[in-house]
Amino acid sequence: MLSISLGLPEFKVIKQELLSYGYAIHVEKTETQERCPHCGFATSSVHDRRTRKVRDLAIFHQPVYLFVKVKRYRCWNCSQVFSATLESIQPNRHDTNRFCEYLYELCEGSTIQEVSRKHRIPYTTLERIYYSIASKKAKERQTATEASFQEGMALSLDEIAVKKGHQYETVLMDAKAGSVMGMHADRQCDSAINLLSQNGLSKEMVQTVILDMWEPYHKAVRALFPSASIVIDKYHVVQKVTQALDQARKEFPRLKKARFLLLKGYEKLRKNQQFRLNDILEEYPALSIAYYLKELFRDFYRTDHYDQAKECLE
Repeated sequence: MLSISLGLPEFKVIKQELLSYGYAIHVEKTETQERCPHCGFATSSVHDRRTRKVRDLAIFHQPVYLFVKVKRYRCWNCSQVFSATLESIQPNRHDTNRFCEYLYELCEGSTIQEVSRKHRIPYTTLERIYYSIASKKAKERQTATEASFQEGMALSLDEIAVKKGHQYETVLMDAKAGSVMGMHADRQCDSAINLLSQNGLSKEMVQTVILDMWEPYHKAVRALFPSASIVIDKYHVVQKVTQALDQARKEFPRLKKARFLLLKGYEKLRKNQQFRLNDILEEYPALSIAYYLKELFRDFYRTDHYDQAKECLE
């Protein structure tokens, strides 16, 4: 039978079987000593063993069930009996933590009913798993947001296409927590001001705002947070640089098919493509200047230190 790598370091595999309903993998914890939750003393005296059946991530599209041999210990110090703790399985749960996370991600991109049907999990069970993880993640985001308030917030303001035909909405995010704080119709200055004002953000809270080059956003930020530093996000800056290089390429009709070679990073090209690019740059000196400026700009963004970055621009 094929040997399966479980990927759960706390367990060692005792036996594995391929049964009609999927893989059955018998495991036990590698640690032979546990600390008593009642008095804190470490003990290795095993009182008895019990087996828990829990579902894990599928392997080769086959369901996987772990039969975990859980040891119960008797403390030498206080004589209390307790079960070994497991990092990858919560108490009284019939699924591993990573399988629950996997189900949560599926529900985020689909519906609880559809995932329940596909994976043959009772709807109420999957609903409980989903909302349990969703609640945990919401608390984590809230904690991160509160920390951002204390340290000084970094906001991100950008647009998102909601319908074909250039219909956009403005999205406000907490850049440190990575969470959406709100959305507002269109991408005009008044909409951005309205969105920023709804979240109760004061001038003192906001230290940095990350934007693209859309002037109405800049106007809104300057009106509400005059002391905040405005940072243009890397994507839009690099986009302008590559557009300028492509415009320079269009001055040479024979280089219509060289667009890919010029815009892609030199280190990402194959050897034969690098040779071809070198020939082009040698043949077209004016274009080579634009190309090397583009590469110099890429070096600027790869720099870790301020002084080095400043040298790249001088």
